[in-house]
Amino acid sequence: MGDESFALIEKKITDLVQVVTALKKEKETLAAELSRKDGEVKDLTRKLADLSRERVDVKDRVDKILSRLDTIEL
Repeated sequence: MGDESFALIEKKITDLVQVVTALKKEKETLAAELSRKDGEVKDLTRKLADLSRERVDVKDRVDKILSRLDTIEL
């Protein structure tokens, strides 16, 4: 009975070590993915800011053109 109990404990410890190893690997994978996603978010945020500035610039140019058209008498 003592050998069986020891074998059972040994198997449970081995299984536990495998689970911990798998979880560590998954954690590393998720951390790498999170880092990539953070980079993507920063890039998209920068692109959004660029597009917003471009939109304002285009709106200003259109407004200037329209105001010049308003000054023309038909």
